[in-house]
Amino acid sequence: MGFTLTNPNFAHPGEILHRILTSLGICKSLDDVKEAFLNAENEAREINLLSSFGKMEREEYWLKWNVLVLRRLGIENAELAKNVQSKWDQFVDNTLYPEVMGVLSELKTKGLKIGLISNIYEENIHACLQEAGLGGAVFDVVVGVDAIGEMKPHPGVFKYALHKLNVQPEETIFVGDDVEVDYKGAESVGIHALLINRTKEKVLSDPKTITDLREILPRIY
Repeated sequence: MGFTLTNPNFAHPGEILHRILTSLGICKSLDDVKEAFLNAENEAREINLLSSFGKMEREEYWLKWNVLVLRRLGIENAELAKNVQSKWDQFVDNTLYPEVMGVLSELKTKGLKIGLISNIYEENIHACLQEAGLGGAVFDVVVGVDAIGEMKPHPGVFKYALHKLNVQPEETIFVGDDVEVDYKGAESVGIHALLINRTKEKVLSDPKTITDLREILPRIY
């Protein structure tokens, strides 16, 4: 989703938390918030919270995560942790890339099945799509980390999406922006993979790299 369909307005998730805290009158520097994220991630790894991502219920997971980050900021407040979670999607501004709506509309008009896989919880995916102006009806299936409790590039995630769409790998194209997570993950189960390289920072052989979603159309018809 991010950097393929939508252009997120943040480079680090700590920026979102910083915006939320600021809106609540809690003054913490962005650098301090980013450091808190890093320290919380290390602690979450030690207590096996990170490995529970997608396996644990969404609200429970993010509450535990928010408590860890806030504690690293010197804030012990479970209510604030809940408040942060409730406000999170409001402070994430996902803007569609200009060509996305037209390409998806053309694919739907042609009767093709469209699926979306993203390494976040499905409820968060739907919130981001809504914010970006993409209704759920555009996609025949939406797969988040809580679908099978795994993230891309785990082959089970791609196989689950294929099963839900009732299609075979060889008749499917997957487009993503990450070489390891998206491109190689899709290829590992026999899906035709394309790397979308909007920033031109990633390098792959030209036939398998695109810079704009419109470039997939001649590869399909």
